[in-house]
Amino acid sequence: MSVKADQAQRDARAGESATVRARARALQAEIIARAGGEYAQRQARAALSLAWYDLDGDHAGDPSPSSFTAAHLRGFEGVTSLYVGDAAAAHDEFARSAAALTRPREQVQRAIVTTDQALARLRLGDPQSAAALLHACVDAASATGGRVATIRLRRARRELRPWRREDWVADLDDHMIEVLGA
Repeated sequence: MSVKADQAQRDARAGESATVRARARALQAEIIARAGGEYAQRQARAALSLAWYDLDGDHAGDPSPSSFTAAHLRGFEGVTSLYVGDAAAAHDEFARSAAALTRPREQVQRAIVTTDQALARLRLGDPQSAAALLHACVDAASATGGRVATIRLRRARRELRPWRREDWVADLDDHMIEVLGA
């Protein structure tokens, strides 16, 4: 794990906010899963379990109780599953997360989660369905102006390169250029 992530984790543990601790542990799980390695799945799942423990705890007096919710954590579960090789579980976790991210200020996170869900569909062998879902992500990224959502969207589009000659990929490219200028 990175030095900055380690420091953030230590700071979160020392702080008063269980919500911040949960988010730090979720980020830790994502970093571990993305890095891979022999024990990545076990370590990432352990970090997620601790995040759930913090999130399910008492939030009385927590200065930021709504900044990180179960819906957000489900998205991190999806990313973890995606990068440890369980695309089917990731897809379902992303779907649950996206369905629960309904408040206006959660729309950026919903766009990120939905883009990641499209990646899961791609890894499940359904590139056309992934591209269809990415159309909604283009609109969401444009509406929210979310930088992370746009970065993830471009990364997902790159993974569609093997199908670049398909009409449905060309339609997605046209949509991205028209809406995002990308």
